[in-house]
Amino acid sequence: MSYKVPIIMADNQPLTRAGLLSFVRQMSGDSLVQEAGSKAELIRLLAQQPSALVLLDYTLFDFTQAQELVNLCARFSTAHMLLISADLSSAFVKLISTGTANTSMVFKNSARAEITDALLAALRGERYLCSHVQELLHLPEVQDENNPLTKTEVEILKLIALGKSSKEIAAIRYLSQHTVASHRKNIFRKIEVNTVYEATRYAVRMGLVDIADYQI
Repeated sequence: MSYKVPIIMADNQPLTRAGLLSFVRQMSGDSLVQEAGSKAELIRLLAQQPSALVLLDYTLFDFTQAQELVNLCARFSTAHMLLISADLSSAFVKLISTGTANTSMVFKNSARAEITDALLAALRGERYLCSHVQELLHLPEVQDENNPLTKTEVEILKLIALGKSSKEIAAIRYLSQHTVASHRKNIFRKIEVNTVYEATRYAVRMGLVDIADYQI
């Protein structure tokens, strides 16, 4: 069955975008597909197509906090958001699942069948939460104000403190340089620093890295 729904692709990774487009074309035929390169552009396209299906990698866009996404979902309540990301925290997943009614979630490393099921459900306007998201929803609430970083962000912070460039980190973590830059921006924002020197001192102070390995 083919679903003809306007689609907005909001993912800044070319390879992921191409793969998603292939999936989408198989399921939605000749549906209008538009691409958004920023949050502002996404809002502009949603204003034109308020009932669109949005394929969004939240971590690659300039949202400063999850509540912005919740507000966006409320503003465009007839749209359906399918979040496809490599790294979503338990706290984020819980906020989005309880704060929105029109958002589905699946991970980029989910099984092909789950990604297909997520797309089909989203095209029908139905919520879909992959198995890993459901696991995160059932994790006990842990409030760690001292370390607001996700596991992935901690690993990238360690590499930054080691003096690795964004290009080197991308190669080590099998990510695009754009994704690394997005993580770096989020890390600096969360720990409220502006320089690599400050970020490294933070990592040592919080015990995220061994001081014997670093020259501060």
